[in-house]
Amino acid sequence: MKGLANKLFLLAVTVMTFLAGIASASACGFGQYQPEVPESLRK
Repeated sequence: MKGLANKLFLLAVTVMTFLAGIASASACGFGQYQPEVPESLRK
């Protein structure tokens, strides 16, 4: 039973890591847009 619990835990960690990678990759796509800074705010 202990071996089965370890395998399920490993599977859950693997799936969560995969989903976290997908979520962070899609969030980085929004960070690529950088609007131009107005002249009044540049120093």
